[in-house]
Amino acid sequence: MGWGVRSLQDIPPGTFVCEYVGELISDSEADVREEDSYLFDLDNKDGEVYCIDARFYGNVSRFINHHCEPNLVPVRVFMAHQDLRFPRIAFFSTRLIEAGEQLGFDYGERFWDIKGKLFSCRCGSPKCRHSSAALAQRQASAAQEAQEDGLPDTSSAAAADPL
Repeated sequence: MGWGVRSLQDIPPGTFVCEYVGELISDSEADVREEDSYLFDLDNKDGEVYCIDARFYGNVSRFINHHCEPNLVPVRVFMAHQDLRFPRIAFFSTRLIEAGEQLGFDYGERFWDIKGKLFSCRCGSPKCRHSSAALAQRQASAAQEAQEDGLPDTSSAAAADPL
């Protein structure tokens, strides 16, 4: 978990909460920068991909943590133009958020494919998909499926068990 952001008052469902702001950079520039903790990919399907980097400047949105059962959803919005390469990212509440509750959004599978090798999710949700326990369960299920399909077990647990 990072810093975290909590609501000071109740927030009704569907309410605009904040915009993710920072420096607009290309995906290739993001690869050059070593610190990627505050990057938000804009995932444009056509042409060059851009990111919002809130590392050097931004607002409270850069401190919102991941949550597997998020109470916020990021929405691509357009204000003064319709250029699909440069949306603004607005966070809206998905349900009633009570005063004092931590705000969170789902960082997505791409984030966890990369960062899941370094740390696990600690959102505390009963439906957490990226905790160390959830990862172990997925690995065990994959090993079980492979065994049922007649494939050899190549998991580290099987390799560490001498005959």
